[in-house]
Amino acid sequence: MHERLHWSHCLQERDRQGFSTPASPLPDVLPLLQLAQRPGALLSGKELLQILRIVEEQGRYADYLRAVTDDLQHWAATVGPDAILLQTLARALDADGVLLDGASPELGRLRQESRRARDALQQQLNATLRDPRWRDFWQDPVVVQRSGRFLLPLKVQYKGRFRAIIHDRSASGGTLFVEPLDAVDANNRLWEVERALQEEQERILKELTWRVGRAADAIRAALLLMGRIEATRAGLELAAAWNGELLPVMGQPQFDLRDLRHPLLALRHPEAVVGNALALGQDHRQLVITGPNAGGKTALLKALGLCHLLAYLGLPVPARGQLGYFTQILAVIGDAQDIQADLSTFSAQLERLRRVLLQADANSLLLLDELGNGTDPREGAALARAIGSELLERGALAVLTSHMEALKRYALERPEIVLGGMGFDVQALRPTYRLQLGMGGASHGLAIARRLGLPAAVLDRAEAIHASEQEDWELWEARRESLLQEAQRERQEAEALRAEAERLQARWRKEQELATAARERAAAEARHQWETILAQARAEVRAAIAALKAGRDTAAATARLDALDERLRPAATQAPARLPTAGDRGLFLPLRQAVEVLRVDGAGQKLQIEIRGKQLWVPLEQFQLDPGATLAEERGGSHYRSPESHPWRLDLRGQRRDVARVALERHVDGAIAAGRQQVEVLHGTGNGVLAEMVREFAQSDARVLAWRMARPEQGGGGVSELDLR
Repeated sequence: MHERLHWSHCLQERDRQGFSTPASPLPDVLPLLQLAQRPGALLSGKELLQILRIVEEQGRYADYLRAVTDDLQHWAATVGPDAILLQTLARALDADGVLLDGASPELGRLRQESRRARDALQQQLNATLRDPRWRDFWQDPVVVQRSGRFLLPLKVQYKGRFRAIIHDRSASGGTLFVEPLDAVDANNRLWEVERALQEEQERILKELTWRVGRAADAIRAALLLMGRIEATRAGLELAAAWNGELLPVMGQPQFDLRDLRHPLLALRHPEAVVGNALALGQDHRQLVITGPNAGGKTALLKALGLCHLLAYLGLPVPARGQLGYFTQILAVIGDAQDIQADLSTFSAQLERLRRVLLQADANSLLLLDELGNGTDPREGAALARAIGSELLERGALAVLTSHMEALKRYALERPEIVLGGMGFDVQALRPTYRLQLGMGGASHGLAIARRLGLPAAVLDRAEAIHASEQEDWELWEARRESLLQEAQRERQEAEALRAEAERLQARWRKEQELATAARERAAAEARHQWETILAQARAEVRAAIAALKAGRDTAAATARLDALDERLRPAATQAPARLPTAGDRGLFLPLRQAVEVLRVDGAGQKLQIEIRGKQLWVPLEQFQLDPGATLAEERGGSHYRSPESHPWRLDLRGQRRDVARVALERHVDGAIAAGRQQVEVLHGTGNGVLAEMVREFAQSDARVLAWRMARPEQGGGGVSELDLR
């Protein structure tokens, strides 16, 4: 997720700097690459031309990646084309996929010979057509071609009067296609040249196909990367239409959004969509949204879920603020009734709620639309409140929509729940689509019905019934006003506290700067004082030495040196360092590598450690005790890379045998899951421990079809190649 966001940031920044991603249409060449890797395969000129377009596009993508110094720059080596393959294909094919004369010297010679032979034959046959002796013999004075041979159209009534070989007859039977006897040798020569020419073309195409097969894996890797860049670019281009931003995704399950809009609505009505503010996770765990039908409750739920999913894909979202990271986003939205499955609206909702409750935890975001709808309002409200309370106990974040008054009371009863309502313009009798936090939204069902033209008598009776059965909400309204006033007071207190905190922080920074300056002055003074003391001590030592050389009072010189030694002696003597014990961690100083002590020989002043799979006795002075040292296996153990990120090679160098065995098993698991048929294992030559482990694994694991050492140019004895079933 974070990597996708980082790619989007990099491409967005490159676009701001004027470096646009290549956007040429790319043909699907994956089947051609697979075919090219088969022995004796032959691709046509048009198929090779498609490969050439891909290789050329690789060069453009590589130039694009190298153009800016950022984290994408190093991918240029992966996407870059095979220069020899690019040059060979470009020299051999024209714009239509036809082999050029320069594809090989022999091809050019044969084509020239073919043209000469064809011209000579056609001139000979045209001369025969123009010969007065046989001018009336021909159906048409043209040279025709049948089965690769050039012939003349002889009228059937002149059969036997012209010395020729009959090759074909017209559908009407009135024309015979004949080959004059004096043209047989020329036709034979042309056929031989054409045959040799065809064989040479096939040879060149096979050679080019072989070269493509050798580079197929690299081209696939480049296509994967080019596709990722193109997908990111397309996502950024789409998001620009809804004026989206790349928002940070916090590591905690919480979010704080402003100007939140539904992506599809933002595409359809970019200027008219109402943005809303929405936040959960810190002070509140649930949001209950009420309001009229068609007021935007469901659209707001969908917008919240879609924006999180867009951010997880690395795409800009139509909102501002911060998003949260949730391991799962669970939604129950819409009517899922199914007559064939015998599911009503309510039972279908219950089935979906059951599956949601099986999965919901503290890292979940739940979007529940019209919770408890489709049954008796009192029972539905009770069920909705019970589900909401259960989600609060699990710590999950949830957004619920409802028309039920009981859920409004539920939201007002608990401080971790915030109540919100979608606005409604009573004068215009239409929703405003704006979320108002801290207050519930009325359904306005009767007002909407009156606007839609229901009979006035029916509506008057409905309003009378509603007034007689309406519950007493005055106390709830009074409590709501009191809560709003209390919230306003708390907000003002919070603003005052924040201002005070900012003032104290500024004062603390100033005091810290003063303390830093005072500390630097004290250090300078101490350094100056120490240098003065050292200079005086050096002078006194030199004076004592001079007195000793002069043969004067040695007792006085000794006393003077003793006094000087007392002045310079540390106040306390450090305790001798303890001897390491088995289990201690530290650094093996020659290699600066973290190790663990296995055994200690105090008498011999040496200890035993394990490094790179070997147990060694080393002198005690080569070990530095460091309890915080982290062993290699605690940082991840192996250099395992999943097949998606580096599919063709696993690096095991420098690892212990058992750790390397686990990494190899994981690598083979991932390769088989991804449909790979071969993996490469880099173990180095060394002492042969890792190479022996790889061979034993290949012989014992049924998934390995064959094992072999790599070719010298691919690493030789330091690399093993495993063919998978």
